[in-house]
Amino acid sequence: MAGCQQKVYKKIYHKPSHPITCLRLEAKNPITAFMLKKEYPFSTSCPFRLRTLSHYVTTCTSAKAKALGTDFDGYLRLELYEGNRLLYRNQQDFKGCLRQNIVHTLFRALRRDMNF
Repeated sequence: MAGCQQKVYKKIYHKPSHPITCLRLEAKNPITAFMLKKEYPFSTSCPFRLRTLSHYVTTCTSAKAKALGTDFDGYLRLELYEGNRLLYRNQQDFKGCLRQNIVHTLFRALRRDMNF
């Protein structure tokens, strides 16, 4: 699917108070956690927390969403926090199943944008 890359939506809210040298992972979905652990050696104690949110449209019960349909099957969102302060958020929609290349693209963008 060359030339059909999905857009990464992102926003930087704040700069970290000190350089990011570690990340703690907060992921409710075990598949997402497994894929992210391939990208980075997460710590169990760190002031920087990477929170994930994945949503699958096929589980949506909204009548409006069912009536209109969508051009994607779900999305993955990464949010970087320092303590409780949101520093950064990015998101990418996907068709089919969540794949490692989507996780890799989002995590690489996070590292590039936040300089770690």
